[in-house]
Amino acid sequence: MSTKRIEDVPFEEVHEVQKYGTYYSDNRFWKKVERVAKKVGATVLLPVFTLYYTLQDEKVPVKHKAYIIGALGYFILPVDLIPDGILPVIGFTDDIAVMTLVINLIKDSITPEIKARANGRVAEIMGTDQV
Repeated sequence: MSTKRIEDVPFEEVHEVQKYGTYYSDNRFWKKVERVAKKVGATVLLPVFTLYYTLQDEKVPVKHKAYIIGALGYFILPVDLIPDGILPVIGFTDDIAVMTLVINLIKDSITPEIKARANGRVAEIMGTDQV
């Protein structure tokens, strides 16, 4: 399976993700995680924390961070294509799709340490030893 490079993604597709960045803030992020963590489980939380911890890494290119902020902004956005509150897990399908797109675009920036932090945080929230 070939990996999309950011340069190969159509501008319209990237622009769509980036426009949600205005909804991102650290405070909103943690409020959303608190509110939905137990309902959605590791399937949603793992990509969320993978992106969050990648965003925190100072070695990640600014271009990648812009995509991450857009994806996390979409996650925080109160109005989705599929409302989160109506069908808890199914309502996050669009969020997962956006996060998966961005993870595929920036996967070269996701280190084993970031993956370990994300897994550890999800396990902590879910009250398990591992994800």
